[in-house]
Amino acid sequence: MSKKRYILNSAVITGPGNYNYEIIGADEAKRWVQSNEWESFVGYEETADALGLLLGAEIPVNRGLVIMGTGDEALVARLQTRIPPSEKGSVVPHTAQPFELGLLKKT
Repeated sequence: MSKKRYILNSAVITGPGNYNYEIIGADEAKRWVQSNEWESFVGYEETADALGLLLGAEIPVNRGLVIMGTGDEALVARLQTRIPPSEKGSVVPHTAQPFELGLLKKT
């Protein structure tokens, strides 16, 4: 069975098991996006748009749930700060990088 690849907007433990998470740079994240197929589980349009600008790819919005299997990996764009409720839904400037980028692997 081939491994699945996802893009997530948070580093979540999707089920029981062991995981490895490592921080990566924007260039490595761009290569990851371009290297093979993946499915987006980014739940907010503004996040998907900002991430798409950063990675040079269209990131679809998908509010579904993902359950990672052994060998699966996810590119994670984790916000560095909490967004105040009054600012939720605001557009993030494309010049800013509000994300920590990482690879989450279920081992």
